[in-house]
Amino acid sequence: MIARRGQPFLRAEDGQALVESAILLATLIGGLAVGGAWLMRAHPGMLRALDAHVRGSYFLFSLPFP
Repeated sequence: MIARRGQPFLRAEDGQALVESAILLATLIGGLAVGGAWLMRAHPGMLRALDAHVRGSYFLFSLPFP
């Protein structure tokens, strides 16, 4: 977007959209952090099972066979 003479670079609606996006992103990241911390404390066995699954998948995909 190119600023023209007499017009601001960001209109009020653009600023509002940026603020809304920032609030939604912060909420999403905060929720994921709280959920991850809860998962680590409440279900360590499930976390170990997920880790084993991901490590097994990476091992399978790294094999030299086509």
